[in-house]
Amino acid sequence: MPPLFDTTKLFTTATASIAVALFSMGIFGTGCSSPKRVGPKQTANWAYSPNTVEIHPLSRFRNPIDSSKETMIVVHVEFKDGDGFACRGVGVLVVSLIGKNGYELGTETVLLQDENVNFNRFDPVTRTYQIRFNNVQQELDRVSAKAIFTAIGDKPIVSQLHIINNNR
Repeated sequence: MPPLFDTTKLFTTATASIAVALFSMGIFGTGCSSPKRVGPKQTANWAYSPNTVEIHPLSRFRNPIDSSKETMIVVHVEFKDGDGFACRGVGVLVVSLIGKNGYELGTETVLLQDENVNFNRFDPVTRTYQIRFNNVQQELDRVSAKAIFTAIGDKPIVSQLHIINNNR
């Protein structure tokens, strides 16, 4: 009596299905894994080191919804390499807020040669470094922001003044 079905075709089909499933899991599994964090490499001749520094237009006043909380200014600083692409930097970043009378309202120094500071301050979505100034006077209508970046072994790079308006 002949067999009800051909087992060689069943074995071949099952093997092919398993192979496709394993291959798919391998492709999707490697695509979802995060890269190993090793931090910036400190070299004097880094090809894509910052060439310019700018205060990004995302910089803003962050006014509280609740009156018991404080007003904050979030400054986004963007570095661009020689090709005009956003990049990260290793060095010292100094960000200053200047009032309308020319008085310095606050300054923050960020040590970007520390790999943890560099990693935590950099926003991978906006490709900017974020600096927050707390306890800002609520009556401020606008401030100017300026950034100075000094890479290890290089001359300082200074941004232009950028006006940040309080759009209450």
